[in-house]
Amino acid sequence: MTGLPAEWFPGHEDGVITPLAQAMLYPYPAPQGDFFMVDGLPRLAPDGISADALRGRVPVLSVGSNRAPLQLRRKFGPGASLPVTAAILHDVDIVFAASLSYYGAVPATGFPSQGARVALNIAWLDADQLSHMHDTEALGIAYDFIRYHPGAVSHGDRPDADDPVFGQPVHGYESRAGVLGFDGKPMAHAAIKAEGRVFPAIDEPSMLSRVQAMGQPLPEGDDTPLEDWITAMQASRSARDEVMHRMEAIALHPQSMPWDILDTEAGNPEAYL
Repeated sequence: MTGLPAEWFPGHEDGVITPLAQAMLYPYPAPQGDFFMVDGLPRLAPDGISADALRGRVPVLSVGSNRAPLQLRRKFGPGASLPVTAAILHDVDIVFAASLSYYGAVPATGFPSQGARVALNIAWLDADQLSHMHDTEALGIAYDFIRYHPGAVSHGDRPDADDPVFGQPVHGYESRAGVLGFDGKPMAHAAIKAEGRVFPAIDEPSMLSRVQAMGQPLPEGDDTPLEDWITAMQASRSARDEVMHRMEAIALHPQSMPWDILDTEAGNPEAYL
């Protein structure tokens, strides 16, 4: 499909995101309020989404690219249909994980930060969508499936916030590799705004440049343009694994997390590595 709305689908040519844009533009723009994905396109819901439309679905907090219509369409296809509601994550900031995705981005994950308040959203997934999401997150290899403690995620000032559907646990994904630490601190993702942020924040291209400088498997050495390095990472899992091995040396792991790790398996966790 061509003519995808550029507001939500940047970096596309003939309806397909370019490989460099997929890495450099991560985590992609997302609506601030509620919306439906309908046939792979976002339909804003300024009056909100009722609890009735969410029943029977599992609420999964999106901390990185899963917030974005672009990523939901890419993961679930042009027929993607699901509701997405606005949410606030409390006392956790969104930072860079100590990993590299198969498409060459340094992904986002959560890290405890007292007083932080981040506007995110919740994808309400049916059973098939949740199973596929587990695969796309390489569950058990790259990410753990988690359940947030009560109060860690709020649904905002909804008129139906006392409905039992909003009282059920909110789930999410957390990096198994930890987070990148520079000078002993995580680096927040500048594309995802937060109130009460205490960590330094940089954007995706800046973090990719930092990761590139940690050591390159390419013969060109440090003069390799970032775009060429990204292309090389996208082309080789072994090259990505070598970079992630270097990331381990500076990885930080959270303590006293407001979530529990669930014993959950993916059907095909190797499919998106």
